[in-house]
Amino acid sequence: MYVVRRRGSFPRERIQVGMEDAFRSALMSGRPLQTRSEHGSAPAWRPPIDVYETNDALIVLAEIAGLSEAAFEVSIDDATLSISGERLPACDDERRSTHEMNLSYGPFAADVYLPFAVDPQAVTATYERGLLKVTLPRLAGTRIHVNTARQGSAAALADSER
Repeated sequence: MYVVRRRGSFPRERIQVGMEDAFRSALMSGRPLQTRSEHGSAPAWRPPIDVYETNDALIVLAEIAGLSEAAFEVSIDDATLSISGERLPACDDERRSTHEMNLSYGPFAADVYLPFAVDPQAVTATYERGLLKVTLPRLAGTRIHVNTARQGSAAALADSER
């Protein structure tokens, strides 16, 4: 067995040190790590979400406590459920000293892939005690009646193919 060492590859130690520096600077800033939103250029956080399927629907639970109904939006586009909005800080006191910060503030966004066709007219959403529950019922399929050929017509069809 040959071991080939390629020159010019980035040493693992440098990658590890770079990652540690990035996390350290993010933690020292007192803000949770954020990602860029697909819905704009502002940094966004993603709320915790549970997605599960029942016999007749897909259920999406999003933890977005501390918001009014006007502070978030729920929409369906093709095979994606989108939840977005903004949570404002509860305290805007500039002279505060943060000891612990686990809550995310600012714009948020989450997209959930829909694994089957849903009935958009029957979708319901409820917001209670900080949980958004979206129920997406399956789109009812259409049964297609198949006509069977009569015995005599099948024989005639076979004769015509000869």
